[in-house]
Amino acid sequence: MASVTFHGGVGEIGGNKFLVRDGDTSVMMDFGMSFAAEGRYFSEYRKARASNVLVDMLELGLLPRIDGLYRRDYAEHMGLGWTEEPPVDAIILTHAHIDHCGYLGYVREDIPVHCTKASELIMRCFDDTGKGHQLTELRTKFAYSAQSKRPWTRLTGDRREREIRTMHSGRKFRVGGIAVEPHEVDHSLPGACALILHTSGGTLANTADLRFHGRRARATDRFVKRCARAGIGLLLCEGTRISRGPETPARTERWIEKEAASIMRGAGGLAVCGYPMRDLDRLQSLHLAARSADRTLVVDLKQAYLLALFEEHLPGTYPRLDEVGIFVNRGSWGLIDKGVPDEALERDYDKWKQDFLNHPSRLDYRDISAGARRYLYYCDDFSLQNLIDIKPQKGSTYIRSLTEPFDADMEIQERQVKNWLARFGLIGSSRRWHQLHVSGHGDGAQIRRVIEGAGAERLVPIHTERKNESHHRAMHGSVTSVRRGRSVEV
Repeated sequence: MASVTFHGGVGEIGGNKFLVRDGDTSVMMDFGMSFAAEGRYFSEYRKARASNVLVDMLELGLLPRIDGLYRRDYAEHMGLGWTEEPPVDAIILTHAHIDHCGYLGYVREDIPVHCTKASELIMRCFDDTGKGHQLTELRTKFAYSAQSKRPWTRLTGDRREREIRTMHSGRKFRVGGIAVEPHEVDHSLPGACALILHTSGGTLANTADLRFHGRRARATDRFVKRCARAGIGLLLCEGTRISRGPETPARTERWIEKEAASIMRGAGGLAVCGYPMRDLDRLQSLHLAARSADRTLVVDLKQAYLLALFEEHLPGTYPRLDEVGIFVNRGSWGLIDKGVPDEALERDYDKWKQDFLNHPSRLDYRDISAGARRYLYYCDDFSLQNLIDIKPQKGSTYIRSLTEPFDADMEIQERQVKNWLARFGLIGSSRRWHQLHVSGHGDGAQIRRVIEGAGAERLVPIHTERKNESHHRAMHGSVTSVRRGRSVEV
């Protein structure tokens, strides 16, 4: 008999970790960070102890207690259980948002990770440009010497690549006794997939995160139709925005493109925008909007690095680097405007940034300031200091393409952002910013379309708050509410 054990992603938005067992085969669908659970214990100033991180995370219930699942260097150093054979045959990632893949860095590298190429590239960007994610490779932290009766530990930094296997939409593959079908769906970053698993006990589907109002709405529709043909016994169905009704007018990526272009045409100076950094569909929308308004979208170095990865491995899917501007901010020494030799300038930047210093699309604050009416400048909430150098002229405007705050911390951050924008004339007492955003998740009508179209026998709500599960019950006659750590038969 096959079963699903829910180690996260129920009664909360995110933190998805679903373990499917069928005879001798075990697969984990996603291994994501729980923002809500982390927020109960940790903050920017209080984190899990680096030398005891697994013990801390297990004690607080942030990671499931599964012997042998975690990295050997961590497990042995922290006195945790270890098995030579992994307890899980594979991890299957639906997509590369942190709440679905963020805890992968704790997992041993010899468990194969199945994901789309786009998801792998996004995780690679996390690793190469961030700090300590270790999603696609591990850096050994603790090593032991067997030459002493009392083994000692040391930091090594040795790199070990994860075994990542590329999966393709609509192409079935097997993990032991389980057949897996990934299906592309519309979401707010590339490479997102829903999953259909064929087990000895029946067929299971996991919607992951989806919608019908982005650039791949047809993909979501194809997944729902495939579910109807497959005969789904158990549907794990997301409900992030299931309590919301349709917006009027309809908010789509095309709507953002049209509205943003109109705003830019009416601006007499620089156009500044903020949007989710890895949402390449949003980047595409604003790139096309800027072009229609005779402007060029200017991206930051991390986005340039991500676009370069896609240009190399999945060409033709997103703008090329020669179609956008690449903003080079001040380095740690601030040499960008000091007229120093190239070799000195390179030392002012991390290695992954250096290839962009002499790129034909490179721009710095002087270029943006001088050619303000030609650009749509991407400036996230953590880079507002660059406005001090750019000094936007009168008539400049700001487009905010991010979700509105839904907790106290986000409200505080938004107030700080408004202070910066007001200081530099991008908003004022009588002039608000332009809010142009669409969610990566479907509203209640869209989720009903998924549930009714899939025709599953039973349903488990996932990726939603407990209070919203009543909406699933109104849409399906057999709904099971699951607590963390509990199992459901397929």
